[in-house]
Amino acid sequence: MIRYFRQERILALDNDSIGYAVYFNDAGYPETLYFGKRLSDYTDLLSTRGKGGALSYYDMATGKERTFADNYRADAPLEISPHGRSDKRGAPVIVRDASGSFVTDFRYCRHKIVRGAPELEGLPHAHGACETADIVLEDKRLRVRAHLYLTIFADKDVLVKSFRFENIGRKKVRLTRAMSMQLDLPHMDYDLVHFHGRWAKERDYAENPVPDGVQEVSSNLGRSSAEENPFVYLKERGATTDHGEVIGFNLIYSGNFKFRTFTGPSHALHITYGINDEDFEWTLAPGELFDTPQAVIAYSAEGTDRMSQTFHRFIRENLMTYAADRDYKPVLFNSWEGCYFDFDTDLILSYIDDACKIGTELFVLDDGWFGARNTDCAGLGDWTVNREKIDLHRVMAHCRERGLRFGIWFEPEMVNPDSDLFRAHPEYALGWGDPELSLARHQLHLDFANDDVVGNLYAQMKAFLDEYPVDYIKWDYNRIVSEHISQALPPERQGEVYHRLVLGYYALLGRLTSEYPHIMFEGCASGGGRFDLGTLYYCPQIWCSDESDPAQRIDIQFNTSLGYPLSCIGSHVNDSKVAPYATKAALALFGTYGYEMNPNRLTPEEIADLARMAEIYKKYHRAVISDGTLYHLRAPYEGNDMCMQCVSQDKSASLVLFMNKLKEPEQSRFLRLKGLDAKRRYRNTLDQSVHTGEYYMRVGLNLSFSWFDEFSHRLIVITEEN
Repeated sequence: MIRYFRQERILALDNDSIGYAVYFNDAGYPETLYFGKRLSDYTDLLSTRGKGGALSYYDMATGKERTFADNYRADAPLEISPHGRSDKRGAPVIVRDASGSFVTDFRYCRHKIVRGAPELEGLPHAHGACETADIVLEDKRLRVRAHLYLTIFADKDVLVKSFRFENIGRKKVRLTRAMSMQLDLPHMDYDLVHFHGRWAKERDYAENPVPDGVQEVSSNLGRSSAEENPFVYLKERGATTDHGEVIGFNLIYSGNFKFRTFTGPSHALHITYGINDEDFEWTLAPGELFDTPQAVIAYSAEGTDRMSQTFHRFIRENLMTYAADRDYKPVLFNSWEGCYFDFDTDLILSYIDDACKIGTELFVLDDGWFGARNTDCAGLGDWTVNREKIDLHRVMAHCRERGLRFGIWFEPEMVNPDSDLFRAHPEYALGWGDPELSLARHQLHLDFANDDVVGNLYAQMKAFLDEYPVDYIKWDYNRIVSEHISQALPPERQGEVYHRLVLGYYALLGRLTSEYPHIMFEGCASGGGRFDLGTLYYCPQIWCSDESDPAQRIDIQFNTSLGYPLSCIGSHVNDSKVAPYATKAALALFGTYGYEMNPNRLTPEEIADLARMAEIYKKYHRAVISDGTLYHLRAPYEGNDMCMQCVSQDKSASLVLFMNKLKEPEQSRFLRLKGLDAKRRYRNTLDQSVHTGEYYMRVGLNLSFSWFDEFSHRLIVITEEN
């Protein structure tokens, strides 16, 4: 997959579909020659390099003016631009030394080709069948070495990039920027798609032409955010769902990030991506290392769906580490929206009994079971069972008697001022010492940059898990970071706090998932506020949004699925009045599927509808939704309806969800499907007719002359007719 053409000094990475080529120029900079569909010959690429305008410099050693050989120019497409030189497009890394100089200039030393992907210190990382080019660069003045890792996968159109920085000198230096990648493309004729929003309206679709100058998509909230998601993509002008070049980007990271584009007079596109450099500064003492998170790039020459499907397969096969991810996942019932904090043992037992009527297989007790937790004003940080409120042993025994698994809610990274933990250790709160500490949901953020804090939470959670052997944990995170000050770090290291918070999160989550591998952890952050690849490394699913009302949910879920597989999108049926339970259940089916309401209040008709949907889940979800291929047939941001289709890998079954937004009168409408076998015959549940796959893909399902009320739907099962 990786070859080096010594005479041409070209390093080529390719598989059956894509190719990437790097040239080591005479000045010592690795130039990006090519990224696109696989080439049969990479040695011809030297002709693509621009001519003339080579940079000149004054050589202090000889006292003479010199010109860089090899036509090296300030706008050359590079893998890592220098900083403080003539290249002003924006470097991915800036190092400051004891003199105060910001000049950073990494030059090529050597490279090697190794099997597999690099394992990063304290960070989640990709794995699987791949090869990595380890390109060693050095800034000789700073005495800092950089490893540029370029990883390509054998069976996916994916390139992974990251840096490792090492202080090989005798004096400490400071990284004031340490991003994960640079990518220079020869033109700017792209639209940038990103996903912004807020609580309960996560991942709104936004598409902007790449402008002259600078454009940034970023988070400075201490987490990957509802406000901007780290998943973005470039689509060439005119690209569609199944046509044209699309390049997707994501970061295996759960903290502050920045995706930045720059175009100058040449109209070439310069991209840097990685940790947000706002308030970032990392001290590297002699001998110390710093790894940047891995940036994942998915290439498609066949439109957005091919890029999307590539990310789906990569996440499930080369990122997630939960061993049972490919197993059947049970239908989940969460207690939160049914009773909030107001419950006792008998009420929860009644919930369990009635939840069984709608196909529940995993019962989850949400917030309110611990400490003095009867409102959201107290108790966070005290992870011991409130035995006066709930008999948890009895609840778990009742679940076992009914054949259910049991799960529980935690929010380990937060603390209420009204808690035993805070009273004993106020210094455990982030920002302690500031005269005004910002509250959100009546809580403070714990200082996960402090190993003692992480150790305390680990000890509390381990004590609970050793007494109560649960099957599932919902890991919540209900505020952003403010007052990013750590009492555990000296003043000169406060620029490390944001990143160390993320490392502490990974350290605790990684230790628990390693010691309790049978437990399925689900990520959550005020809904979908930390929906990212770093969390998915440990958690096979993430709560997508607190908004389950179809009026917003169809956009949230559809847009999320452009970058993330349906198998990881936490989706529940709740008591929203906008649409009937059958419609909400059909939408939840295109996710992980679960319930969140008061089951005691369901009518017999509602119970029957939900039980039927649970049976569809149990019959088709694993093969069709979870392991199948997703096609985005109609986007809700383009019209009045939304349609997604999933097809099993063996093409024997498919599920189609069509949902409109506003009322629509009778009109002609044919829905062309994708992914079926053209020669096989399939029966559909819309009208029970049988047609060939070719018919469904060229003519389509006939939804004509049907009246659609607001947020009404059609869930259509298509099965091969033997």
